[in-house]
Amino acid sequence: MSALHTLLALCLLLSCIYHLLTVVCAHCWKRHPFLPSSLPPFSSGQEHLNTRTPEHPNILRPVTILKPLRGADPEQYASFESFCRQEYGEYQILFGALDPDDPGLHSARRLKEAYPECHIEIAAGGEAFGLNRKVCNLASMLPRAKHDLLILCDSDMRVEPDYLSRVTAPFADSTVGLVTCPYRGYRARGFASRLETLGIGADFIPSVFIAYYLWGVRPAFGSTIALTKATLHEIGGFESLADELADDYRLAERVDGLGKKVVLSDYVVDDLLGAETFSEMWGRRMRWAKTARSMRPGPYAGAFITYTTPLALLFLASTGFRATGWIGLAAAFTIRSASATWIASRCTHDKNLPGLLPLLPISDLVSFALWLSSFFGRTILWRGERFRLMPGGRLKKL
Repeated sequence: MSALHTLLALCLLLSCIYHLLTVVCAHCWKRHPFLPSSLPPFSSGQEHLNTRTPEHPNILRPVTILKPLRGADPEQYASFESFCRQEYGEYQILFGALDPDDPGLHSARRLKEAYPECHIEIAAGGEAFGLNRKVCNLASMLPRAKHDLLILCDSDMRVEPDYLSRVTAPFADSTVGLVTCPYRGYRARGFASRLETLGIGADFIPSVFIAYYLWGVRPAFGSTIALTKATLHEIGGFESLADELADDYRLAERVDGLGKKVVLSDYVVDDLLGAETFSEMWGRRMRWAKTARSMRPGPYAGAFITYTTPLALLFLASTGFRATGWIGLAAAFTIRSASATWIASRCTHDKNLPGLLPLLPISDLVSFALWLSSFFGRTILWRGERFRLMPGGRLKKL
C-alpha cells in the first residue's frame, strides 16, 4: 500500500467523520439554538431555551426592517410582500437604494400602494462613500429608521408570518447583541440554481453548524442580521464597514468582541434563487469562496477535508479501481448523502434538497473546483464592478 493511498484513505475517513459531526451539531442547534456562550455545546440546554424572566419578558419590541436594494431579483414583489404579513406588533419596512431609479424601488413603491396599513418607507438616493455599496446604502437609510431594534435583510429573501417574532425572541436575554438566521435555497429554476441549492443546504449550512458549535465561530448572514442601534454605534456604525466585502461577518465579529452573544436563530429564511446561468452561479460562489479564504485562510485551506466525493474518487483511483476503492466510494457517498438529507429533513426543513440528491456528486465536484480555483488570484466581480480583495477581506477598486 503506497503512502498516497494511505493518506487518501485517512483523508476520506476524516471527511466521513466531519459529515457525521455536522449531523450532531445540526441536532444541537435544533434542540437549543439560543445557546449561551457559557453553556457547553453538548449539554441538554433545555433549561436555557427561550428562557423568559421577570427582568427580561418577551415583549414585542418595535422593529425597523432595512431592505437594501440594487437591481431586480426573481419574484421580487412576492418576496417583499411576505414582510407585510407578519404576525407582530409595530414594525417599519424601510426600502432603500443609492440609485433613485433602481428597478428594485419600483416593486417597493407598488408594495407601499398595495399595503397602506403597513408602515413602509422608501429612501431613494444616497452617498457612495465607500466601496461596499450595500453598506453605503444602509448608512443612508439608517436616519429614516424609526425604531431602535434593526433587522437587516437582503432583498432576495422570503419569510413566513412568524419570522419577526422568532428572530426577535433571543433579545429577551439582555446579553444578546446580534441574531442571524441560516437560510435555504428556494424555488430554484434550472441546473445552475439547483447546484446552488445543494451548495447552500448540503455544504455551507452544515459547515456553519459545526463551526458554531465546535469551533466557536460566530457568523452573520445577509439573510437576517438583527441588532440595536446602540450596538451598531458601539462597533463604529456602518461607516466602519464601508470598504469591507464581508460586512456581515465583520458585524458579528465586532459584536462578539464587545462580549455580547451572537445567536444563530431557529428560523430558516428562504433565499429565492430563480433561474440563473452557470457562469452567474460560478461568479457569485467564487466571490464567496475568495472572501472566505481572505478572512480565515488557515481554516479555509483545511476545508479540503470536507470534499468527500472528490476524495472518494481519488481514493478509488489510488486503489487501481479495485473492490476496496469502490466500497470506500459507496460508503463515503452513503454517509455524505444521508447526513445532508437528515439535516435538510429534520433541521432546516429544506424540502427541495432530498429531491436533488442525484446531483449531489456533481455539486460536490463543482464545490471542490471552486475551492481550488479560489486560491488563484484576488480579483472579484461584484454587481458589475471589479475589485481586488485584500488580505482580511477589504476591497480595493481596480
